[in-house]
Amino acid sequence: MAGPRAVASVPPVPGSATVADHPPAGLPPAAPAPPEAWPPLAPAVTPPPGRLGRVATVLAGLALLAHLVAALLLVVPVETPEVQDCGAPGAYLLTGRLDHIPDEDGRIRGPDGEVITLDDDVAAEARATPCRERVADRGVPAAILVVAATLLGVVAFALELFVVRPRQRRQMRAAMGPPPLEPPVPGATG
Repeated sequence: MAGPRAVASVPPVPGSATVADHPPAGLPPAAPAPPEAWPPLAPAVTPPPGRLGRVATVLAGLALLAHLVAALLLVVPVETPEVQDCGAPGAYLLTGRLDHIPDEDGRIRGPDGEVITLDDDVAAEARATPCRERVADRGVPAAILVVAATLLGVVAFALELFVVRPRQRRQMRAAMGPPPLEPPVPGATG
């Protein structure tokens, strides 16, 4: 007979510690398939871009280079010696600065408002090539470069987007092979 602390025998409950110590009999879980049996998800290496891809890359590089040269032309300062510091051509064009052109006697108003008389050769040089002409000598090529660079960039982008990438996608799909067949659904007719 059991003492005061004796507990009646209770059958094991599934999920309890006594059941967990003894796993149920049955087949062990199947091992996963080896990686060689898995269907390929994508080719190991993407196909090379081809000749058109290299052309698009070169065009994009030339567009970038032309934009950089145009920016350089617009930021390097210009001056009319001994008369006016024109500043950067881009800033000159954007702010609408005025030229300081000496009159027939070679006089010009200085930065502090006083009248300055220039030598005849300096005054002739300032009249012959004022700031607006010096700025135009840099601004026009810079504008041509910006337009050309933008066109090159658009052509490179379109070539990459509409020709090179679709061709690479087709090559990748061909390398992967046809999609796997889906098993028939039970009960479906067809």
